[in-house]
Amino acid sequence: MGEEPIITGGRSDAAWTYRAYEATNEPEMFGPLCPIVSLWKSKWSACGAFPAWRDFDFLDFEGWWGHLSLGELQRDPFDLCWVLWGSRLVEWWGREYTNQLISKQPYLGKTWEQSERPYLQELRDKRLIGFVSGTLAPQQREYHHVHGVDLPLEQNGVVTHIFSAYKLKDGPEVFAPSAPSVFTS
Repeated sequence: MGEEPIITGGRSDAAWTYRAYEATNEPEMFGPLCPIVSLWKSKWSACGAFPAWRDFDFLDFEGWWGHLSLGELQRDPFDLCWVLWGSRLVEWWGREYTNQLISKQPYLGKTWEQSERPYLQELRDKRLIGFVSGTLAPQQREYHHVHGVDLPLEQNGVVTHIFSAYKLKDGPEVFAPSAPSVFTS
């Protein structure tokens, strides 16, 4: 396993960081999120196509139940609707987001237009793995710092969903993947 870079300190109310990486990177670079990236990569087709949600079984996610979300990408206008928001995420965020559009969340303000939307479009258009990190200060839960990985799913060669897994920060250090990102917001 490669050396995991650590970012120390950081404000509890700091904005989220959105980074994207080539999908061909090794899962180990995602540190505590490595198991979910490995699972996702194990479901790729022989020709390198990303998996679809139907390629996974509930038991594949043992140990991750409650830490997952699934967002369906909307085309016109571009948006993301969560079709699954795990029970642990509800606990951390203090909100249930299943069947809600990301662009309609009142606490996001300009974050959707300036950061989240361009980030999700990069994942979709360039077929990248995403990594997010930040506190839940907008939800009045700044005591939670979350790391997450965003993995595109596709059907018939089109990215249709973003599958995500999250972990709470462990200790005073903030994790960041070891490879250079190809997109940062």
